[in-house]
Amino acid sequence: MRRVNILLALLLWLPGVSQGKQTSADFFAFCYHDVKSGIKGDLQQDRGAVSTKHLIQHFEWIKDNGYTVVSLNDIIEAKKGNKILPRKSIYLTFDDGYKSFYTHIYPLLKLYNYPATFAIVTSWIESDKPVNYGSAVKTSSDFLTWAEIREMHQSGLIEIASHSHDMHRGVIANPQQNRQPAATSLIFSEGQYESEEDYKTRVQTDLTYSYELIKKHTGVTPKAVVWPYGSYSELAWGIAKDIGYKESLVLEQGQNTLSSEHIQRFLVSDNPGAADIEVAVEPYSYKQPHRAVHVDLDYVYDPEPEQQHKNLSLLLERIKAMKISHVYLQAFADEDGDGNASALYFPNRHLPVKADLFNRVAWQLKTRANVEVFAWMPVMAFDMGDSFYTEHGVYEWQNGKVQPSQNNYKRLSIFSEQSRQVIKDIYTDLARHSYVSGILFHDDAFLTDYEDVSPEALAFYKQAGIEFSSVKALSATKSRKQWTQVKAQALIDFTLELAAILERYNGATRTARNLYARPVINPDARQWFAQDLQLFTEHYDFTAIMAMPYMEQVKDAESWLEDLMRKVEQTVDKDKVVLELQTIDWREQKPVADDILLQQMELFMSNGFINYAYYPDDFINNHPTLKNIIKGMSLSSFPAEVTLYD
Repeated sequence: MRRVNILLALLLWLPGVSQGKQTSADFFAFCYHDVKSGIKGDLQQDRGAVSTKHLIQHFEWIKDNGYTVVSLNDIIEAKKGNKILPRKSIYLTFDDGYKSFYTHIYPLLKLYNYPATFAIVTSWIESDKPVNYGSAVKTSSDFLTWAEIREMHQSGLIEIASHSHDMHRGVIANPQQNRQPAATSLIFSEGQYESEEDYKTRVQTDLTYSYELIKKHTGVTPKAVVWPYGSYSELAWGIAKDIGYKESLVLEQGQNTLSSEHIQRFLVSDNPGAADIEVAVEPYSYKQPHRAVHVDLDYVYDPEPEQQHKNLSLLLERIKAMKISHVYLQAFADEDGDGNASALYFPNRHLPVKADLFNRVAWQLKTRANVEVFAWMPVMAFDMGDSFYTEHGVYEWQNGKVQPSQNNYKRLSIFSEQSRQVIKDIYTDLARHSYVSGILFHDDAFLTDYEDVSPEALAFYKQAGIEFSSVKALSATKSRKQWTQVKAQALIDFTLELAAILERYNGATRTARNLYARPVINPDARQWFAQDLQLFTEHYDFTAIMAMPYMEQVKDAESWLEDLMRKVEQTVDKDKVVLELQTIDWREQKPVADDILLQQMELFMSNGFINYAYYPDDFINNHPTLKNIIKGMSLSSFPAEVTLYD
């Protein structure tokens, strides 16, 4: 196990770059910032700066490898169908509006005849006040003048874009005083959050002012908005489009297609040489493993602020040391462990707020532990009280009668318009008050072979084309397969609606959903849960299969896991699957030993399953033991020895 990550590297780092795979619709975009002489690399204070020497090397590599540098206008015209981009196209952008745009970059662009987009923060151009930029302080002499901007724009090579007027900064976004991107965060001030209407007015005013300033000084309206820090949302982009912006530039690595709503750009940092640029544009066929830890916020929360701070610090140190890719972070309170959300960890309009904590922890994990955070949320199991559940909850057919479901999960019916609206409201409030990269839909999103038979659900089935004369007839064998398919798709469609809500406020949002193991192993079990692995992988970025042998009460855990992996491989692309282990044997209420967990992880990797996770992570009591579990979870080739808990 000590060398398991090295073995993984040998298995997955397959040579064979993807040259020649671009189509005429593809292009790759770079995002540069400052360019200076004498830059040495990642030891520099300004890690976004690139040396003039290396920028020339990048331009030479572009030329020598048959790439064509295209302009923003080329891309816009190609999207309209008026132009065809060259097969190997690169788009160059430079953010912030530094003086080096004029003194260092512009002369090189003229020499190579390369078009580029310069994104300027108009308040930095307009003001003579110092600008705090990270740990540095910039003055007006560090930025362009309008005369220089005009000259470069008039050359025909340079497109001027808006990098906002005054949103290239952080704003207080929660009670714990975290500063988060101004373009996408509700400001927290004097004990309350900015309203959505005030937020929209603020963004609209800012982007309009920048738009008009650029038009005033160049004679042309800017075509693109370049989001500060790459932080955007569909709500903010909608505001920008209403103003007149045509393109949205973000910071997400990868090739672009002409159908893309946002232009993804590779962030150039640490002064890379030409070889690093080559790997970015023509990557090896390496698939980054998805390694996730499932974290209960109930473990972080404490009524004493000092203890809560200690708990959070312990979690951050642990996750940072582990060097994983993802954290599935609980956004709801579930102290009794029944899986029902009785309270939430973010401001909302329907349930009690246990503490306004989710945004704080998610942001700290992202910025300090360098992981992608998925909000872990129920789909249906929100405890709205007995009367609401009786009226709008899931109903089942039992003992010859229709009754509220007696399952431990008190699920609201997705076929009830009132329930759907409550759930959508809760997801909207989560999205407004947090910044996450994805959503993990909880395992409460299921319907048994006798659910849901509420009046609204029955009406839905008939509209979907299921013919039945009674509830009893609906549950008969000949109707059950079609009934299962309709329910499974309805659950998927509703979760995708919820994901779209998150995307409206958070930008690109990855999706994952928990799947019970039984529908994978036993085809008949699909009817027992209204869940289907094939459908899940078609609709979600990842399917998190609950690979929990002790929960399933099997005698031979290893054989059961091997059978599960075989069934997955026979059905879907295993790269879209995350196998989720359990760290507690809930039958006996005792921890699963570290060596067993490591053996199970090694079993996954030896069978080519590189994506896995575990639940729960008890960072308070150090289970699994960090210095042991890091060997199976870390994405580092040489996991560090840690002594945090010694």
